[in-house]
Amino acid sequence: MTNTQTGKNSLTNKFPSAGGIVPARKFLLACALVALCAPALFAQATTATAAIAGRVTDAQGASVAGAIMTLYARAPQLRRLTAVSDAGGAYRFERLAAGEYLIEADARGFAPAVAQKVRVERGQTTTLDLALEVAGVRAEVVVTAADTPQPVDEVSKAVTTVGASELEERDEYSIPEALRVVPGLRVQQLGGPGALLSIKTRGLRNQDTAVTIDGLRFRDPSSPQGDASGYLSELHATNVSRVEVLRGSGSSLYGTNAIGGVVNIITDEGGGRTRGSVLAEGGGLGLFRGRAQLAGGTSANRVAYSAGVSHLNVARGIDGDDATRTTSGQGRVRFQLTPTTTFTVRLYAADSFTQLNEDARPVAAALPAGVVRAVPLARAELRRFELGTPDFQLANGAATFIPSANDPDAARATRFFSGALLFTQRLTDSFGYTISYQGNATGGAFYDGPAGTGFEPFGTTRADFDGRVHTLNARVDFRLGRANLFTAGYEFERERFINRSLTSSAPADDYSVDVAERSHSFFIQDQVRLFDDRLQLSAAFRAQRFALSRPNLAPLATSPFARFDFDAPPNAYTGDGSIAYSFRATGTKLRAHVGNGYRAPSLYERFGSFYDPRPFDGSAPRFSAFGDPRLSPERSIAFDAGIDQTFARRRARAAATYFYTRLQEVIAFDFTGLIGPDDPFGRFGGYVNTRGGLARGVELSLEAAPARTLDVRTSYTYTNADERTPRVGSVIRSFTIPDHQFNLTATQRVGRRLLFNFDFTASSYYLAPVFNPSTFGSVVYRFEGIRKADAGANYTLPLSESRSLRFFGYVENLFGREYFENGFRTPGRTGKAGAQFSF
Repeated sequence: MTNTQTGKNSLTNKFPSAGGIVPARKFLLACALVALCAPALFAQATTATAAIAGRVTDAQGASVAGAIMTLYARAPQLRRLTAVSDAGGAYRFERLAAGEYLIEADARGFAPAVAQKVRVERGQTTTLDLALEVAGVRAEVVVTAADTPQPVDEVSKAVTTVGASELEERDEYSIPEALRVVPGLRVQQLGGPGALLSIKTRGLRNQDTAVTIDGLRFRDPSSPQGDASGYLSELHATNVSRVEVLRGSGSSLYGTNAIGGVVNIITDEGGGRTRGSVLAEGGGLGLFRGRAQLAGGTSANRVAYSAGVSHLNVARGIDGDDATRTTSGQGRVRFQLTPTTTFTVRLYAADSFTQLNEDARPVAAALPAGVVRAVPLARAELRRFELGTPDFQLANGAATFIPSANDPDAARATRFFSGALLFTQRLTDSFGYTISYQGNATGGAFYDGPAGTGFEPFGTTRADFDGRVHTLNARVDFRLGRANLFTAGYEFERERFINRSLTSSAPADDYSVDVAERSHSFFIQDQVRLFDDRLQLSAAFRAQRFALSRPNLAPLATSPFARFDFDAPPNAYTGDGSIAYSFRATGTKLRAHVGNGYRAPSLYERFGSFYDPRPFDGSAPRFSAFGDPRLSPERSIAFDAGIDQTFARRRARAAATYFYTRLQEVIAFDFTGLIGPDDPFGRFGGYVNTRGGLARGVELSLEAAPARTLDVRTSYTYTNADERTPRVGSVIRSFTIPDHQFNLTATQRVGRRLLFNFDFTASSYYLAPVFNPSTFGSVVYRFEGIRKADAGANYTLPLSESRSLRFFGYVENLFGREYFENGFRTPGRTGKAGAQFSF
């Protein structure tokens, strides 16, 4: 149930898209209108508001300054507020609406405080003091499981959180790379920094994991599966509060591409006193990284803001010609117009350039039948191959494949913009609504020329892939008593896919596709808390209808899609339900979750094309179709059940989960003959409907603080994933998914200033196909799993109560092991070091 991602010749590397950024005029106009109306709305603020105040201390009662206090309203419209404790440990939240809240505290050198429930009444100030312990497991508030804030003890689904402090301690700048510690996730990067990244959840495929930014979908309609895979390597932790990962079906809440789970990137909320940081680091592979962050708020947090900008520049990369650059910006501003009314603006954008390599390929020699053990060609012979020596003249020795070779004129340039506007209002204690708009634009270009070792064009070629998604969402929430929250809503989405294929050697063969699709969705969710919140019940349903615009094909006369009428995908109906029960006396929670998933065929899967410089039939270069407008949607059903156990006075928490997912019908990319000579679009390979597969397994995890200064986090995942229809030969095992994965992260603190971190990741072998250009077939290889250790240290030098200087260093692949991902060489032992000034 996995699709294989490879190098510059593969389909999945061609979705970086070209073109401009979202129609920003409408976005900026909306912001300007709200800014003009804001003074009048501020004037409506009521004086009968509530407040929460208190003091943050350590276990001995000493004040803790600089603690980040986060307040979550149970009412979805009120969302998050942030404050920072002062030199005396005092904090305060003002201008609050009456109702129930969750509050948590986090400070450097302490375990995060267990989220506390507190109810405030109109016109009153509630006092709540919080004591932080040095040791203890995290117990954050989670928002992704039900799209509403929940303390971890109430969550009825499998959710893992990676916070900003953990990203800092591990010196992680890439959000997907930071998720290797999450049980059930297979994070794979085909090479070094900037190379194609993928996230596979519970043995499923890349496109089965949705990416959201503050709960709103981020995806690229020009990518092969209409997901975010092409931009994962550009998702940097520029201004991130934390990342939440939901494992299990999420289609009824988050729509398409959420068959296997959801990765939710949560932007720093801002608020409190002005604070910020400036970071710079450098290291191996020619790496330099810089980042600046700023956050704060006005009096009583009427305006809360946060912003960050980062730049990554890798000058050499693995083979000395793998340069990559990424500049990223992320921020948000929240206007609290009244205690019950907010308007929020959120932005996230990135611009990137990456040099690409060829795909791996089998050696030019007889290979054993069946699955072949992956043995790489020696580096000296690979260099000869890159300089022009034919593959049949290489000294293969025991080698069975040629690793990805350098291609000096292949590159991709990508950029994305995601902007969102959210207006929320709580009209009464039991009723509120939210209206949101999000615009996503993805763009870039894929370049290639005659240099290289593969099937190269005669001249320079460029393929542009542009995508636009506009989403308007309106939802209402009814609180039916203290323990029942009912949500209903409507969502309109319009996506557009533009594919322009250009060649300098034959401009008459240029080809373009411009197609748009609209969808209308209706969704409901009911959440019930019973027996003093020990029993949690949740049920959700979503119905979605699609409408396809007539594609604009140019030139129409030579388009493989001419002479056909096109229908929109059928309606989608998805639902899920979950239940959890907590035994507080023993710290035990039992949970179960079931749901079905649906993914409509992407616009690329239906209308995508490619430039073939050397057709296998000997004809002239031409543009050919990969897509099939007749494709049916994908469908799935998933179930998981588990137990969470907290013990040792909340200094340890273990979890065990069994999961099962069945893909009932899928869309696959095939070159093995499923597409026959009678194909109406003249294809010899491309997208087809086929039977799906099964993925089942077990996730085990443990978080513990065995000593006051030591935190340990470990996980193990067993996955058994099989296809119902073999993709290559008779192999039914899903590609790129190892049976066993293990991760261990340990953080040792020495006093308040010094910190050591150690990460270890290991996996069993996996199978992956490697395309053979000589036979137009694929060979299935057995690649060894990874054994990778990283180690680092941080030293923080206090300069004053609010300023500090942090020095850090990290060594990745500590033992210098060589391993390959689908035939792509990954970095050996590398080091990096830097400093961060915080104020």
